Amino acid sequence: MPSRMRAQAAVDFMVSYGIALIIIVIAVAVMYNIAITSPVLATQSCTASPGFACSYFALNTNGLLTMGLSQATGGEIVVHGISCSSQQNTTGSKPAYGNIYVTAASQYYLSGDSPGSGVSIYSGSNATLFPYCFNSGGAATGPLGNGFNGFVWLNYTVPGYGNVVQQVASLDVKYT
Repeated sequence: MPSRMRAQAAVDFMVSYGIALIIIVIAVAVMYNIAITSPVLATQSCTASPGFACSYFALNTNGLLTMGLSQATGGEIVVHGISCSSQQNTTGSKPAYGNIYVTAASQYYLSGDSPGSGVSIYSGSNATLFPYCFNSGGAATGPLGNGFNGFVWLNYTVPGYGNVVQQVASLDVKYT
């Protein structure tokens, strides 16, 4: 009789732990299926370099970034080019993909919104810029809700000083 009771206790023990394990597996599956781990819920950020600030930013599924950029360098800057790339070049000084020389070439911007002869941004003010983002496959397109991680560079001049090409922000943004 005692060995029978021990066998029953062992079976009860195994069943109770088995049920607990099944409940945990079901809970994880439910959380996954209701998008707890979905990239749609991932936080978005735009971390600007000193002297700059991201006012707003959104990335279209065709790779077009709409970005409000303000600056507080103490004077006017004139933007001659902007670039958005998923990676830096090997030296870290420029983008690896797309507008790698950070020029005003119109194919890198929303039609008609190329910086052309320059876009002035006064200290404390804001400008909306429309560059296309690029990755190793070309334009950084993606499905709605997926994420894009990259960097934004400006080619600008400060009146009375020289030309500057500088990484001004890093992005973690989802396609909208």
